[in-house]
Amino acid sequence: MTTYAPAPAAAPRSRRVLAQARGELGATLRNGEQLLLTLIIPLGLLVALSRTTLVRVGDGASIDTVAPGILALAVLSTAFTSQAISTGFERRYGVLKLLGATPLSRADLVFAKTLAVLAVEAVQVMAITTVGYALGWRPPLSAWPAAVLLLLLGTYAFSALGLLMAGALRPEATLAAANAVFLVLLLAGGTVVPLDSMPTGLAVV
Repeated sequence: MTTYAPAPAAAPRSRRVLAQARGELGATLRNGEQLLLTLIIPLGLLVALSRTTLVRVGDGASIDTVAPGILALAVLSTAFTSQAISTGFERRYGVLKLLGATPLSRADLVFAKTLAVLAVEAVQVMAITTVGYALGWRPPLSAWPAAVLLLLLGTYAFSALGLLMAGALRPEATLAAANAVFLVLLLAGGTVVPLDSMPTGLAVV
């Protein structure tokens, strides 16, 4: 027997997660500050540090040391800093509370945020690799599987820290702390400039 009674139900989980991931990605791409943090700064540092003679970066060609460091910086900026700040202000403005009233579960939301981060990182990797190749970077193909694994592990670790910070601190404190951690790791954490290329005292700290 045919029935025309309404049968409301939540969309399948995969559709919910993908829809939220698209929303997260769109919000990131529309945000000028996020683009500055995730693309402009890493690419600018890649060009500047590979061409400068003021800072010694490694023993060989500078680009061979700088490019992997910039890839690590891209993960840090996207998975940690950008995600911590955006999630912190989503919490402030009640976005997370509104999402809690939808069929999207907490695990779905985290999964969707992770997919959006990975999509941004894919763009970053392509852009950094392209510019790096133009500057003379020639990494061996055998190194890429380990590099991809490290990028994924770094994404997992920094995403967890970013979400923890966004959930534990006020948005303003998250903004300040996330940017401070980014700058410390950029300038003195061995992320871009290896520790053995820094002054002895700073390297020890």
